[in-house]
Amino acid sequence: MAKRKQPTKREVAEENKSAWTRFFRETKMEMRKVIWPTKHEMVRYTIAVLVSVVLVSLLIIVVDFIFMQLSKVLIHTVG
Repeated sequence: MAKRKQPTKREVAEENKSAWTRFFRETKMEMRKVIWPTKHEMVRYTIAVLVSVVLVSLLIIVVDFIFMQLSKVLIHTVG
């Protein structure tokens, strides 16, 4: 049975370097394929996100207030 030759430190370093180089080259190629939104679309998306954040925040505040009031009622009736 033939034994495999262990790669030298230099070969490992070159392999790692080429892997990183290939990764960044392919990333750059993929970024060119992206269809970026227009300024108008970005404004609309940003507004949609901000409105959603405000609505969810209000929902959390209301639910928190309800649970706080329920816990006060339970504490006063039990305690």
